[in-house]
Amino acid sequence: MMLTIRPLASGSHSDRANVLRIFLEAPSYTALVEGRQPSEEDVEDFFNGKPDSKDAADKSVFGFYAGPAMVGCADVIRSYPAGDCLWIGLLLFSEAHQGRGHGTTALALINEIAKDWGCRRLQLAAISTNPRALGFWQHEGFETVRHTTNPRFIGEVIVMERPVK
Repeated sequence: MMLTIRPLASGSHSDRANVLRIFLEAPSYTALVEGRQPSEEDVEDFFNGKPDSKDAADKSVFGFYAGPAMVGCADVIRSYPAGDCLWIGLLLFSEAHQGRGHGTTALALINEIAKDWGCRRLQLAAISTNPRALGFWQHEGFETVRHTTNPRFIGEVIVMERPVK
């Protein structure tokens, strides 16, 4: 089934409910990276979390749909950490929809957005305790830029980058 992308709105009750459902249907994500179960706080962070240096207008959130059902979500930050870069804060699919090629398709859709915005690079942070995600990003051509730590995450933070295609 074809995957489509739609912008989500923080003020939309149904969008927030769908994002919470995706987190609840992918409990291994928060378990692996933060050692806890998903919660409403994840929804708040998804819609509103951003670096202090960025305006809310620089953040965009999207849902990925297989037919009428939202099966995944992503948040991106424009011109972060540099002007020519699009930061992928999260790309998450419900576990029932993982391993079907949706991640690759979603990344291609995000890549098109980055291209439209004039970005030349995609950047993200993978967490070392989430090896499946790390493998996905490596398979998609992302290379390690640096390693760091963040007390929020139980593993090492691996900042990765690839050119916009």
